Amino acid sequence: MQESHTIGSELKRIAQKVVEKLHTVGIFLSFIIAFALWLYVSLNNQYTAYITVPLEILIDDDRAIENIIRPNIEAEVRSTGWDLFNLIYLNNSKKCIVDLRDLPSTMHTYELTYSKLIQSISSMEKAEIKKTNPESITIHIANISRKTVPIIPDISLILRQGFTLVGDIELNPNLAEIKGFGGILDSINSVSTIYREIKDVHSNISQNIPIKDTLPKIIKINPTKTNFQANVQLKSGLMMEQVPIRITNGKMPDGHQIMPLYVKIYVEGGVDELANFDITTVIATLTQNEINNDSTGLIVPTIQLPKNLKLVSIDPPYVYHYIRKSGKL
Repeated sequence: MQESHTIGSELKRIAQKVVEKLHTVGIFLSFIIAFALWLYVSLNNQYTAYITVPLEILIDDDRAIENIIRPNIEAEVRSTGWDLFNLIYLNNSKKCIVDLRDLPSTMHTYELTYSKLIQSISSMEKAEIKKTNPESITIHIANISRKTVPIIPDISLILRQGFTLVGDIELNPNLAEIKGFGGILDSINSVSTIYREIKDVHSNISQNIPIKDTLPKIIKINPTKTNFQANVQLKSGLMMEQVPIRITNGKMPDGHQIMPLYVKIYVEGGVDELANFDITTVIATLTQNEINNDSTGLIVPTIQLPKNLKLVSIDPPYVYHYIRKSGKL
């Protein structure tokens, strides 16, 4: 009897737990169903929202836009919650495309009115467009000019410790043709790549990189990307003793002397560069003008090195210059 009572009590406790869990699940499911019904009803209601729409202006290749045009317009639209959700988060094809390719060549100003903006907006047929910001756009058009400018690399190479960049970062191509309104082109002397940082570089590197276009509606850049190459080598150093000092652009003026006649230099560079470096070609130079114009008695010599090597130190850092007069210093 005692055993039957124990089993019955255990079954009762299990049944109570099952009922409690079912009650909890029922409440949770009820909440989910209620939320889904509320969301369905709410998204079927009409709402107003502001939508950002990319603006694209099509124009003949031999013409250019003079003034700066915003890349987007803001459209106030009214539609159901479902449509607005789709426009804001899912619809990537919405655009305001203005085709000016058929404009007469004599027309240099075009007024893009509110009605023309509305007609130019695509992929928003289910929404009612209430207004746009801006409400109109004035476009000034001129004949195109062309100019060739250098491409500047905006690239940061973080080298692994013990490695060095040999020479400069090279671009191929390193020139770009820009087309646009002549008044704007006159102020542009170069274009640059986008910024890119590359870490732990320890070998030669070559990558394609886009050219930064900050005025896409006004200036056209060709090409739109370039390739950069960097020569990265293991860093090494070389000490050179007895580097002779030579006088250039003339000779040592009468009565003038310098001491010492040799300097010691330390250079750094890539191991391959130093292995192929002819140290006998290195000289330290002073010019005749430097000697004649010296008033301190100390002149810093110039060390002529290949551009891929870095001068770290000169010992001594300067040479003494003095003038003998009547057999005396």
